[in-house]
Amino acid sequence: MSPDRILVVDDELFVRELLLEFLSTQGYEVSLADSGEKAVELMQIHPADVVLVDLKMPGIDGIETLKQIKKIAPHALAIVMTGYPTIESSIEALRSDACDYVVKPFKLNDLKSSIEKALQERKLKIEISQLKDRIAQLEAELEKFSTLQNKT
Repeated sequence: MSPDRILVVDDELFVRELLLEFLSTQGYEVSLADSGEKAVELMQIHPADVVLVDLKMPGIDGIETLKQIKKIAPHALAIVMTGYPTIESSIEALRSDACDYVVKPFKLNDLKSSIEKALQERKLKIEISQLKDRIAQLEAELEKFSTLQNKT
């Protein structure tokens, strides 16, 4: 099984390098982007399972980056990171479908727990989607069988 993919989006080099080193040692496949625009490009080429996105960045901010990424990869989950927490930004992040909101500086093990929860949530959402598809397929087969039975 291939490792889970994480995209780190932050305009601060130190944060990107720290998370690359830490997450790589945890067994994740890690990609880095220094801007929201670069993150959107990377997601089109090689979608990540979880996106760690900084809230305040030059160019498109973390919320807009999250919205664009969700259009490309609806099953990807995002964790918003910020050094400037406000109630308004946390609400906006969660309304934009972020699964978590972490405040910098954060403890790496806390971030790891948040990522693990996001990956579990992602797997469950995919499983639910697959089950819904299977139910629809079975209902269509049942309808076809029922139609054939009624003709005889």
